[in-house]
Amino acid sequence: MSYETDDLPGTWYHLRDQERGRMLESELAHECGSDRHPMVGQRVEAVACCGTCDDVLFELLDRQSWAIVHLTWRRETNPSWPSCDVMENWSEVIEEMADRGH
Repeated sequence: MSYETDDLPGTWYHLRDQERGRMLESELAHECGSDRHPMVGQRVEAVACCGTCDDVLFELLDRQSWAIVHLTWRRETNPSWPSCDVMENWSEVIEEMADRGH
């Protein structure tokens, strides 16, 4: 998918460290303890992080969409956690990032 990470709003920054990206992808898989969570089984790539909270932007590789996930840093059993918002295009991603006020 095409997107431009040089113009991320607020404290969001492009994740250029592949090792950290893999760690965040692994953490997401670990946190989704309920098989009803919308991110379970998704192939993802960590793309960007918020510098002031635990929000991470993931590209959903099989769906050609995006998800901003608020990592909790613990295994969850409630399918509402970690919280996530799925967006279908890059302009929605930028709008969501700006709306979060970070």
